Amino acid sequence: MKLNLYYSDGGKHPVLGQVYHQRQEFSGDPEVARYQRYLANTLTSIAQNIEDCDRILSKIKMVEEGKIKNLEIEGNDVDVFISNSFVQVNINVNEDWVGQEDGRFSLEEFKSVLSAWREFLNLPESLSSEITAEL
Repeated sequence: MKLNLYYSDGGKHPVLGQVYHQRQEFSGDPEVARYQRYLANTLTSIAQNIEDCDRILSKIKMVEEGKIKNLEIEGNDVDVFISNSFVQVNINVNEDWVGQEDGRFSLEEFKSVLSAWREFLNLPESLSSEITAEL
């Protein structure tokens, strides 16, 4: 499974100039739809900047080291519950997307996605800025 992070052309704004849209797309696996819905589509809700990524990754490290048992991250209409065993992503705008098995991922998968997102956010906004991560 691959995660591709890139910018697309959002056109020219009369005041802002060139506008770019962040894109997050999974490919290469039959389960791509669940990864897209629960991981790729929620990145901007839980980690809008590098500081958010760093904060979450440091707390994940505390879970891995046993310093804390569980962690809850609240985002914009998204809650993420993290334990050493798994990560559960709940999308609160649709009751059918809360507490679902499809929203459950390994801690390593979640960390890989978040680390790739952090790396992407560190790149300049440009059509040539792109990150591909393998899960």
